This record gives sequence, C-alpha cells and structure tokens, in this order.
Amino acid sequence: MNHKITFYLLISVFLSACSKMTVIDPYFFQNGMEEIHMKAIITPSFPESKTFRILDAHIDANLLYLQIQFKEACSGVDDFTFNGGELFFDERDIAHREARLSIPLNNAECDMVNTTKIIDIRELTSLHQRDAEVVLHIGGWRTKMTYVYIPHKDN
Repeated sequence: MNHKITFYLLISVFLSACSKMTVIDPYFFQNGMEEIHMKAIITPSFPESKTFRILDAHIDANLLYLQIQFKEACSGVDDFTFNGGELFFDERDIAHREARLSIPLNNAECDMVNTTKIIDIRELTSLHQRDAEVVLHIGGWRTKMTYVYIPHKDN
C-alpha cells in the first residue's frame, strides 16, 4: 500500500514539474555568445564579389552562420560584407528579402580555405519587434530561410 502511495506521489510531482517548464531567452545570461564577424546592412544593390561557395548555413537567434569556401587573399586579409536588398511581400503578405555575402575582388588570391562567418542579421527583419518574420533568399544557398526576430539588448 505504501509503495502505491509513494508511486502516485512521485508521478504527480513529476507531472507538475514538467508543466511549469519555461523557455529561456538565448540572451538571458548576457554571456555574449560567439564573436560576430559582421552586421548585415540594407543596400539598394549588391556589390561585386569574388567567387565563393556556401557549404552550410543556419540561423540561431539573431545570428546567421555561413560556412564558406573561397580563395583567400595572399595577404590573408579579406573584407566581408553581408547585404540585404529591399523588403518585398508575396501574395500571402509574407515578408521576403534577398541577401548576399560579398568578398571584394582582389588580384592576388592564394589558398583555398573553409571558414565560418557569423553575421548579426537583426537589420534584415521586417519589424524590430518580437517574432517578426522575414523569409531570406540568400544568394548561393539552395533554400529559403525563415528568420524570426528576437529582441536583444546591446551591451
């Protein structure tokens, strides 16, 4: 009899604990996350770029992670920009935006390298309010990516 009561008591405690789980904002602890390599900017046109290949892309919170392969400059220093075009809406009134990574052209290219660039994409949202969505069409990537804006307090 005592085993049954103990069992039911444990089950009820477990179920009540599970029902009160909360989602923690990724910026709650203010631990900064990874180093951001660049911030996205809105531009009317896209600059010329050297050739590169996107190997992988994913969005985590307000950051876009692009794993790319390209021939780096012989100096070892390449500048990168990430540009977003004008916002447009489809027939269902869903916001869309084209976006592209650009690496300025230079004459001396040496080794082929793989690297991951971390891009702050908050500027690309349709609205700067929680849960505002925009579908990103990233040049060189095969699928559209839905970006949901998460408010963030700058340090």
